Amino acid sequence: MTRNSAPAQQTATVAVEPSYRRYGAWIGLPVAGGLLGCLVTLLAGWVAGLPWAPFQGPFELVASLPQPHGTLAVAGFGMVAGLGFASYMATDRLAVSVTAEGVELRRGRRPAQTIDGTCVRTAFAGGATLVLLDDDGDELAHEATAIPVHTLREAFRAHGYRWSQGDPHAGEYRLWAEDDPDVGVRANSLLRTRKHALAKRHGAEAAQLRAELARAGYLVHDRKKQQYWRPRPNRADG
Repeated sequence: MTRNSAPAQQTATVAVEPSYRRYGAWIGLPVAGGLLGCLVTLLAGWVAGLPWAPFQGPFELVASLPQPHGTLAVAGFGMVAGLGFASYMATDRLAVSVTAEGVELRRGRRPAQTIDGTCVRTAFAGGATLVLLDDDGDELAHEATAIPVHTLREAFRAHGYRWSQGDPHAGEYRLWAEDDPDVGVRANSLLRTRKHALAKRHGAEAAQLRAELARAGYLVHDRKKQQYWRPRPNRADG
């Protein structure tokens, strides 16, 4: 591995999302949920009277609630739902701890992924994704994150890692088309399934399928809702 010439820091550098994102969600989402609940209560009677409007049953139920207790109940439900979303976001946030010896990737309470620093050749942020590459150009990590690029860059550079402004292998990726003859039957099937997952915005499923494609010998990046692929170095099995 080639490190920068700058001396590396001795203590770990932890890169996380800005505090306004981490703490603001606990306030903003419940408030938004409560306001939405109030709005639904105010409009329920009007919407219930529209014969073409969907979800007539729920709106009729809300409109029939006694006031002001009905508004308070619906607003409270909205606040609880907002807290639920905030809790989910908290468990899904990525924290990156960087030292000269290695990189630890932790998402909520899930087991951390630790990568030996001697294996990391290049780090870069592609869109909202942190990517770590080894000497062969294979991916050691590919993690979606809202951590600012400058925060990640400073953390890695502080410990002597090479930070790239973009993917050094970007030119090797090819746009995937249905039944691409240059990938195996299994990879085509996985890419097809992943295409549908992306269209439905099922991020967790798309991430799992991406990992399956890596095990099948292909690296996949998304650009403008389209999938691009390249063989894993020395690992593609077709």
